[in-house]
Amino acid sequence: MNRIGNLLLRWASELGSGTVADLRAGIVRTARAHGLRVAEGADGRWLRDVSALGYLDVDWRTGRWSSAPPVLTRVPFSNGLAVITGRRTAAFEEALAAAADEWAELHRTRNETLPRDLDVPDTLYLEYNEVEELPEEAERLGCAYVPCAALQLFSVLPNVAEGALAAPPAQGNIHTVERYDPERREYIPVVDYREDGLYRWRSADWARLVQVRRGSNWFRVDHEYGVYLEHARLGTSVMRWMAEGGTGRERLGRLAVDWGAPLPPLHARAAVLCTGLQPRFSEVAETARYDNVPLAAAQRLAQSLKQELGIEKPAGAAGEKAAR
Repeated sequence: MNRIGNLLLRWASELGSGTVADLRAGIVRTARAHGLRVAEGADGRWLRDVSALGYLDVDWRTGRWSSAPPVLTRVPFSNGLAVITGRRTAAFEEALAAAADEWAELHRTRNETLPRDLDVPDTLYLEYNEVEELPEEAERLGCAYVPCAALQLFSVLPNVAEGALAAPPAQGNIHTVERYDPERREYIPVVDYREDGLYRWRSADWARLVQVRRGSNWFRVDHEYGVYLEHARLGTSVMRWMAEGGTGRERLGRLAVDWGAPLPPLHARAAVLCTGLQPRFSEVAETARYDNVPLAAAQRLAQSLKQELGIEKPAGAAGEKAAR
């Protein structure tokens, strides 16, 4: 159990809250103390992934984080499986161990992680017989109960849009201005920022600012939303859905999202909680793949991000190869 991802979650759970900068520094220190080589940005990616899994709530704009309360929630269309999210203090782990000894069927599943990244915590499931029993079982575990957090989140996903009007780069900061290139999936230094696009630069106090330009106006935006606004402006699609293909499972499938277009935090959590597992990352296809996502939910997610969802056929369906 005591892999680095579980240890980091225990540490963060005991802390409870703090600044993102301090937590990131602590993540790097802890990893190095355990003899791990930490790739550039791995600490930030760990925070993003753990937030999507529902363990921590991160406000990137204010630079604050807090541990989420423990919640028991059903995995959609899973036939008797619920996932436990939220903080995992030593006291909570002891309560879970006692429950497992006495009455609960608990299962831990290791999450997949890219070699360059830090392990994320194991996913913890409760096996149940009757849905009606879950509120009482959640109370016995010390959790809040949410019937199906994934489907509830899909129903309230915000539509991507420009934020408030903002000031353009100041003259003294022109040398730090970069423009996002959707094809290269990175920001490129520029000397001219008169074109529409997604830009970032350093303010006078060296804080990172991200804004989109539309005509003569500048608007505040988070990076993830800005990327999808750019794809919407350019008319490019970065997500596809493929049905599972099994009998009775035709409306469930895999949502694939291209690298360089990470889902915004709430969208990522909705997709992740369809299984309670970290998405599967394909270095060959360069995608993040979310399983067990209902077609209607994938369509709602794509619509909220101004994306046209590509629908692929399962390999071998009707004698045809899956669309690429």
